[in-house]
Amino acid sequence: MAVQKGKGKVKTKKAATPKISEKTVIEAMTSLENLAKEYISQAKDEIKTGRKIADKIREVADNIENELVMDGMNMTEAYDSKDFIGVGIGVL
Repeated sequence: MAVQKGKGKVKTKKAATPKISEKTVIEAMTSLENLAKEYISQAKDEIKTGRKIADKIREVADNIENELVMDGMNMTEAYDSKDFIGVGIGVL
């Protein structure tokens, strides 16, 4: 929901998201590893299935890394919006 504050400034409210601990993420990745290994061991062609699963895991990891890189670039480089040009600040 947008809230008008003064002339020309619009703030948006974000919905509260629950905090996720690093421990929870590590446990989920360990569970994913175990699930993938079990699935691969049950496959008719373990090599083909294993490569397919490993490729998908790499794709997900690459997506996460690419998003982080883009966020870092957005914070540290000049950016262009249709209405104004600005420079973000931050450290990559």
